[in-house]
Amino acid sequence: MTTTMFDAEVPTAGTIALAHEEILRIKRAGSFENVSGDINALVNTPTPITVAREAYGLKGTDSVSVIGYNQVITFTAEGIRDNLGRIAQAWLVALLVVARSTGAANKVSAQTFDAKDENLIALEGSYSVAAVKSSTGFKDKFVWTFTLTNDGPVAQITSPIAGTGIPVLDSALPANAIASANVYCRGYNVSAITAATIGGVPVTSISQIPGEPNIVVLEVPAGTAGSAPIILTNAVGASASYPYTRGS
Repeated sequence: MTTTMFDAEVPTAGTIALAHEEILRIKRAGSFENVSGDINALVNTPTPITVAREAYGLKGTDSVSVIGYNQVITFTAEGIRDNLGRIAQAWLVALLVVARSTGAANKVSAQTFDAKDENLIALEGSYSVAAVKSSTGFKDKFVWTFTLTNDGPVAQITSPIAGTGIPVLDSALPANAIASANVYCRGYNVSAITAATIGGVPVTSISQIPGEPNIVVLEVPAGTAGSAPIILTNAVGASASYPYTRGS
């Protein structure tokens, strides 16, 4: 079962769903994972951190200088249950566990950036997580409202959609695909993949979905079940290794 309801990599036509014009990526198992397709009402709210000073040349007149920003990210996520009654989105399960943890276990690393324009500010930082559950009125669906509050400085980074032109993977679904099955890899700069490996084994069948430049389809080669990182290569170079677990 897929764990993303929408293709969050492709900007929404006519800005119908504004939440998907900004990308939220949360680090899980060592890699940043794009969760924008599963969330709504994404808001990134900065609050200036200021220090008071006297206005130069104007005795007795107060002024303030901005020395940084606190960041609060809020969004809602709808949990979808599979045929066994479990929440289908693995990232959502993991984040709910974080939200009920304490200390360092209550922190996640997250990135926010514009889905269209690499010149706009992109941010990355560590955040504490809180979640409140509410009902949708349907037994198989629940909604959680998440609040991510920065834990220390939030750094301005180069937008992940800028990069150098090498492929950047955001997701690979479904997990545990067996030999000869297809894995759908979503990300950036994946429209002209010349080679790919899964677990170090070359992929012999690489294809694109018409009209979907942010998806490349790989046929899983023969191999044993277990950890099988994915690497994509285009004319510019090879992607970073993306964690993936394959079937037999």
